[in-house]
Amino acid sequence: MDGALIRELAGLLRAVTGEDEAWAAAITAASRLEDDLGLESGELAAWGDAVRVRYGVDVVGYVTGLDLDQIIALTVGDVAALVPR
Repeated sequence: MDGALIRELAGLLRAVTGEDEAWAAAITAASRLEDDLGLESGELAAWGDAVRVRYGVDVVGYVTGLDLDQIIALTVGDVAALVPR
């Protein structure tokens, strides 16, 4: 997994959530958006918009195609895998 991309995605998460640098620095590809990072639906939508603007990836559209268990298990790495490189 591309560490630079994970750091960029963590930076976008930090911007959306208002969390501090230490919180963002602890984000890994395996960090689950709901359980580990505690993202709420509004934050997920805002992050999805930021990812769409920066990388052209429709995270919100992707998430709408998932079932509840898949959404709960969704990781930063899963989203990173959607970003074309």
